[in-house]
Amino acid sequence: MIYLDWAATTPPLNDVLSEMTEIGSRYFGNPSSIHTEGQKAHEKLEEIRNRCAEALICRSDELVFTSGGTESNNIIISSLLNRRDKGRIIVSGIEHPAIWNPVQMLGKQGWEVKVINPGSDGLIKANKLKKLLTPDTKMVCIMGVHNETGVIQPLEELVRTVREFDSPRPIHFHSDLVQSAGKTPLSLDEMDLDSAAFAAHKIQGPRGIGLLYQKKPLAGLYAGGGQEKGLRPGTENLAAAAGMCAALEQAIKVVEDHLDEASLRMQMLMTGISAIPGARLLPEGRMDNAASFSPWILNVSFPPLPGEVLVRVMDEAGFCISTGSACSSKKKSRTRGLEAMGIDAKTAFSSIRVSQGPSTTDDEIRAFIKALEEQIRIVGRAVG
Repeated sequence: MIYLDWAATTPPLNDVLSEMTEIGSRYFGNPSSIHTEGQKAHEKLEEIRNRCAEALICRSDELVFTSGGTESNNIIISSLLNRRDKGRIIVSGIEHPAIWNPVQMLGKQGWEVKVINPGSDGLIKANKLKKLLTPDTKMVCIMGVHNETGVIQPLEELVRTVREFDSPRPIHFHSDLVQSAGKTPLSLDEMDLDSAAFAAHKIQGPRGIGLLYQKKPLAGLYAGGGQEKGLRPGTENLAAAAGMCAALEQAIKVVEDHLDEASLRMQMLMTGISAIPGARLLPEGRMDNAASFSPWILNVSFPPLPGEVLVRVMDEAGFCISTGSACSSKKKSRTRGLEAMGIDAKTAFSSIRVSQGPSTTDDEIRAFIKALEEQIRIVGRAVG
């Protein structure tokens, strides 16, 4: 089986699993305990936090360990419920359900939700964002790399637009960077975000562990023992945190050492798929604007063939791909992000996502293109 669904989850590295096993067995004490074993665990946890901060280029006291990207996003968005004064929250139409759904819940609580959609190229435009900013805007949520198409948003320009707006109170800018880590160079100090979410399982780490970056402390909704600054109380999962750290450090090397290789493989993939009759790269024009896309993720459609049918037949042919976000693949809402780019519903419904990783090979890409062409021909005859 050839795995080409790295945007959904990634195979954990052996080094990551080994470090988790070692840390879990050696530092078994509760980090909140005052005895020797507890203090050893506490010191190790803070050492791991410092290493994560070095990897992301931020301060260690700005990082909180969570259960993953979804919880990190929810902690930030739900913090608005602590505010007495409701206002406007701006969210991009291409956000992952981990952002989109909690923002919609805020809308039901009386918040004004404004959706900003990208252009046909998938990019959120700064001038469009500027028009939506108002004195009562409290938060802006725009992701770094789109999990379905690989579009890289111009976050620095978008953040600068928010910072330059004359508002009576600072507007909080949150970004889901789950798909950015390991795919694009990251420096949180330079990005000037107020908060950001990360998940280990997207970068060859374990499931169930993530990071929340917050520039300034927020008031959380959780109540408990006060761990992780009270934002995420509960006994810390030290072994998983070690896995998160090891994966994060490796992800930086991937960007530095494998980005060019990934770009060449992606070019091969796009060229091969484009030669298949009926293929449409999404968004169209991607091949002419490679710098605005992650070379790790590709979205392509073969209308009128249903994307889910292609996923199934390709699975039978020995290839793992998907129709988009694994968190919404079984729901009718899975085409929301593509339709926000102006892609018609039928084309979006026929889309599939192919995502590679650092261990993907040229031969695997060639084999995939050949198999996809064969299956398109077979399924196409059956449908048409």
